[in-house]
Amino acid sequence: MRLLLTIFIITSLSVNAQSYQAKNFDFENMDLHPPMKIPLILSGNFGEMRSNHFHTGLDIKTRGVEGIKLYAIEEGVISRVRVSPWGYGLAVYIDHPNGLTSVYAHMQSFSPEIDSLVYSIQKKQETYIVDEIVLNQGVKVNRGEFIGLSGNSGSSAAAHLHFEIRETVTEHAINPLLFRCYRKLIRDKTKPTLKGIKVYAVTEKGYMIPGKSTYYYVRYQDGKHEVNDGNPIDVSDLVTENSYLAFAFHVTDKLDGAGNVCGIHHTFLNKGDEVLHEQKTDYINFDHNRFLNSHQDYYEFKQNRRNIHKSFKTVINPLPIYPKAGGLIKWEECNGPYSFKAIDVHGNWIRLNFKVQNNSKSKAKNPFDKPQKYFFPDSVNTLLYEDFQVLMEPGTFYEPLQRIFRIDSSTQYLSVGYQFSESEIPVQKRFDVRIKTPEINDHFPVNKLGIGVISNTGWMSFIGGDYISGWVEATSRDFGKFVLLVDTIPPKITPLDFNNGKNISRYRNLQLTIEDNLAGVWKYKAFINGEWALMEFDRRRKRYIIHFTEHSKPLLKKGDNTIKIWANDGKGNESEGTWTVVYN
Repeated sequence: MRLLLTIFIITSLSVNAQSYQAKNFDFENMDLHPPMKIPLILSGNFGEMRSNHFHTGLDIKTRGVEGIKLYAIEEGVISRVRVSPWGYGLAVYIDHPNGLTSVYAHMQSFSPEIDSLVYSIQKKQETYIVDEIVLNQGVKVNRGEFIGLSGNSGSSAAAHLHFEIRETVTEHAINPLLFRCYRKLIRDKTKPTLKGIKVYAVTEKGYMIPGKSTYYYVRYQDGKHEVNDGNPIDVSDLVTENSYLAFAFHVTDKLDGAGNVCGIHHTFLNKGDEVLHEQKTDYINFDHNRFLNSHQDYYEFKQNRRNIHKSFKTVINPLPIYPKAGGLIKWEECNGPYSFKAIDVHGNWIRLNFKVQNNSKSKAKNPFDKPQKYFFPDSVNTLLYEDFQVLMEPGTFYEPLQRIFRIDSSTQYLSVGYQFSESEIPVQKRFDVRIKTPEINDHFPVNKLGIGVISNTGWMSFIGGDYISGWVEATSRDFGKFVLLVDTIPPKITPLDFNNGKNISRYRNLQLTIEDNLAGVWKYKAFINGEWALMEFDRRRKRYIIHFTEHSKPLLKKGDNTIKIWANDGKGNESEGTWTVVYN
């Protein structure tokens, strides 16, 4: 593990920022085929704030049903296919000669040619889950060609099409509604909605100072938005040493024909005629998408479900959505008139005019002036205790964390519980963690040791790890209570609708469950008469299903048939079961 070595080499780093640069496409004149031949009504738009990420496409309603035909928006080549119980579910990516890639996710099924391609990969790899670059297969499609049916697969919550357009060379997701051909298909005369304004004291690096913020509701009456009953906002109680004034806005949008709350496209914060900060969500870099947690006030989102956009940014926010990144205002210069403007991609807009006054004669102490009490996002952070050690590189989290260290001796695991931050606080990238093992004998299965993270609600997440010289070392993307575990129990395989001697002649599929107590089911396979058979995992019903299709049905023979199921978990514990069924 690099933990101890790295802390002597690295002292402080920052996350490289990217400036906003407009994409070079003819958005007004490029003619693209619609992905479906039904009215396009959105349940989610581009740039909408989701849990830990911006939404990178359009969620298009499919009339509450699956099975709507999907079409290629332009000629191209199938470049990538995905099949998973999670995420995008069944998805197809098409590279087009115009420099764009189109993506169709949460599908129910693929067209016959694409399905054949996907199945050949699944069979070769003996796995249901596939994420494969297939450009070398040369599967071409024409503009408007049928590519599959819409569905509800993966992490989808309801039947719909998740549709994306990406710049092929960078893989940046581009707002599809920048293209006039799509914008004119989606009716929208609904203005954005401004619900509130939050005022902060922040550091010169944009970090929010604890206890130094106030939320004000915004109301709309007589044709205009108003805050604080039209009176100036008094920021005197927020004034803090070594800090600045900053604003954030609780703003959302809706489109005609749907009640779904969507994201905002373009905002300005002005002081008088001067633009202090501008945000424009034309495209998103997937490598930085999780930095949504730095763009938004995630405390407000977690606690109050408010979509609050900061009109300022921290030094560890590299999102390329700010044509002008500013918004930090000196207390001595903060008095005066301000305005906030929000515009959706169809050009509907709203404005809030407000004033600020500072009557403070003194400044409160800044808690960050005692850096030994905090972990800071733009620095290397370590905990080095006798039995527990952590390394967090710059950009691991978003806001300063108060240094705490708790030990829970009441755990029923191989170690006490170690905690240094709350589980609700989001994490940008994995950090190193290791726990010292207790004294163990020579026959102890050290390869079965691992680390678990327990959330504040008691949910256990197994992150695994390796045994190295008396320590178990792992990486985590979650905060919480860390404990040492051992997992020697294999997954449990349970048939649901078949057993030895069962006649399955009229069955359309076979169903079973595979459950694991700790490390989680890692891999699974099914065999019919010794030949691999495709077995799907239905995450909603937590069932594993062997569908009798043109791929699997030929494996059956008249009379007795052997069904074998194999599975292992994240610590290599294996299970296998064999049943003999009858097929006429």
